[in-house]
Amino acid sequence: MTIRNDLVSAGNALKDGNQGWFVGQFAPASFGLIRQHAVELKWVQHAKGDRRRAFGKWPKATTISILINGCFAVRLSLPDGMHEIILKAPGDYVAFAPGVEHSWEALDECLVITVRFPSISNDEV
Repeated sequence: MTIRNDLVSAGNALKDGNQGWFVGQFAPASFGLIRQHAVELKWVQHAKGDRRRAFGKWPKATTISILINGCFAVRLSLPDGMHEIILKAPGDYVAFAPGVEHSWEALDECLVITVRFPSISNDEV
């Protein structure tokens, strides 16, 4: 059931999303409450081997990725060098500050929810 108004938004993250992102400033105003500037949400079921090859960074937004199932690697470029964090148990998460360059890879089929805040247009470098 899809409901979208000023009081309630109900739908499906897979159908409503753009590359998994379904809540944030990029959602059409007609989607109601899921158009947000405070937060972005991503729901993605990754196939084994899916990856973000290039490193990206968001200068103004904090990112948190939470593993629901499977195995997921996040690679971070920090002042003291490269770090790889493996999320392998349900509930494992990684949070990183604005400006931290990162990439990721699905080491197994996995479901990951990512939260980014605030939701700012054209923040990716």
